[in-house]
Amino acid sequence: MSVSTHGRKSSTFWVDGVQKSSVTAEFYTPSQYQNAVWFGYCLDPVQSFRNPISPGDPNSWTGPEVNPAPLQFDWKEAAWLMENFAPGVTWLDNPGSVDYDSAAVKNAIQAVQFAIWEVTLDHATTYSAGDLTDSGSRFRVGSSANAALAGTYLVALSEHKTANNGNVSLSGAIDFQINDQDDRQDLIMGTGSSGGVPEPGTMLLLASALATTGGILRRRRKNKQS
Repeated sequence: MSVSTHGRKSSTFWVDGVQKSSVTAEFYTPSQYQNAVWFGYCLDPVQSFRNPISPGDPNSWTGPEVNPAPLQFDWKEAAWLMENFAPGVTWLDNPGSVDYDSAAVKNAIQAVQFAIWEVTLDHATTYSAGDLTDSGSRFRVGSSANAALAGTYLVALSEHKTANNGNVSLSGAIDFQINDQDDRQDLIMGTGSSGGVPEPGTMLLLASALATTGGILRRRRKNKQS
């Protein structure tokens, strides 16, 4: 699989106290792979990206290539964040429907990416809005609007896990694969399953102010659970 990026935005973060500068973006397949289009996010903020990637069974993923290796990680947490907040869900349903040049979409992508890096490097039973800026964390970012938005995503994930006895429940509307290669970034890639992609919650994100996005989406999920 060869992938490209859209919605790129510069970012600064710290891994094990070491400051790094990079870009956040949503990966996507310019042409079909396995008769489908795919979108995805980075699971490893340390390795560099290289094409092509070789995606496979997500349950075989060995974790991000950082040293020392994380004691625990759960790819389903990253997948859940993508299902519920990534603009790529809308793009899967209609590739021309997302304005990847807009600031709101770029901010949403960066917030999703920050949250994914947090759960892969600092896996926890529950998450709080302040986890991303905690100086004692393996992964952290500076205070910013996008860090705050990512914090609402982490809180939503924590609420979901609490409601599901500590487990992550995926909708099944998206099939996931993970690239797990030693010499390049690990990527989690998703595509619509045979059942199709439902109307995504991220449509609300694209239409609303960043300050209210997290609350709107959490209320929608709570209503579905009730």
